[in-house]
Amino acid sequence: MENSLATALVITAIGMTLLFLSLVLFYGIIALLTAVTREGARKPNGAAVAAEELGDAIERRALQAAAIAVSLARAEAEQSRGAFSDVPSLASGGRDVTPWWSMHHQHRLAEKNRPRRSL
Repeated sequence: MENSLATALVITAIGMTLLFLSLVLFYGIIALLTAVTREGARKPNGAAVAAEELGDAIERRALQAAAIAVSLARAEAEQSRGAFSDVPSLASGGRDVTPWWSMHHQHRLAEKNRPRRSL
């Protein structure tokens, strides 16, 4: 029987060679596919450009509408102060305890009770 170490090294060399050759092959296939798809994307037709501009305009208008809605809601809440009228105030700072602050505070308290795991 041959030396088992030499046999193991030969098998390892053949396996690693095949592995790296397959990686190079897959890299070449991916590079070829990206080159082919990139060339197709560089030459858009007029309909695709018009559809993209229309989508951008719709998205821009939707963002503007959302910004206006948020600003109106904040202005109304500041004027009426009815949004958090049933929420108690903190004694020390005099600030309102909003539901968001309460949720944040609960998360912070839950973190302190969780035991730390060692790695």
